[in-house]
Amino acid sequence: MKVILVGEGKLVYHLARSLLSKGYNVTIVSKNREFCEDISKTLKLTVVNGDPTKIGVLESAEPTKEDILVALTQRDQDNLMVCQLARNMFTMGRVFSLVNDPDNLEIFKKLGFVYSISTTEILASMVEQKISLEDIINLIPVEEGKISILEVDIKQGSPMIGKRLGEVGFPKGALIGSIIRQGNVLIPHGGTVLEEGDRLLIISLAEVQPEVLKFLKIEE
Repeated sequence: MKVILVGEGKLVYHLARSLLSKGYNVTIVSKNREFCEDISKTLKLTVVNGDPTKIGVLESAEPTKEDILVALTQRDQDNLMVCQLARNMFTMGRVFSLVNDPDNLEIFKKLGFVYSISTTEILASMVEQKISLEDIINLIPVEEGKISILEVDIKQGSPMIGKRLGEVGFPKGALIGSIIRQGNVLIPHGGTVLEEGDRLLIISLAEVQPEVLKFLKIEE
């Protein structure tokens, strides 16, 4: 499995470095020859120089169904084209995109590309969670990373199904802020019984997050 980053600039560089430091294989696709030459000298990764909106260029990155693609160019039109190629031509299921113009966000959402990325930190968190924690829908760091907000689906077979919230025994420093059940938002209390298909909004201190993931038995 690898992460394919499409684009150039500081955002691509810092995200690539962050993912490499965590042991992921990274491939960069960019039509900026100078950027490709510079980053290949400083980071140990695969670089493809060419227009990523061309199917032949994207194919050179050797994408597979298991890989992740992140479109990070400064042109929303290019990002959308790359995402469509990745999903439709290479059947990639995990595709992220930078949306530069907020007015274009609705277009991306209607086509199934719902992620609006504004910082390297949030993007890295989303990519990492998609790679290793498929049950987690989202992870948003707030207050300079001191607090994390996670959305987690309760799937079939979860030991939490049928238990009252007060019986679950969440780690200290974490709580379930709300439950989305069949499209309705519930504010839970100790007697709320958890059901299959519930989506939990979990708020936790950053230092407690690993313990929360371990408790949920969905750690990598």
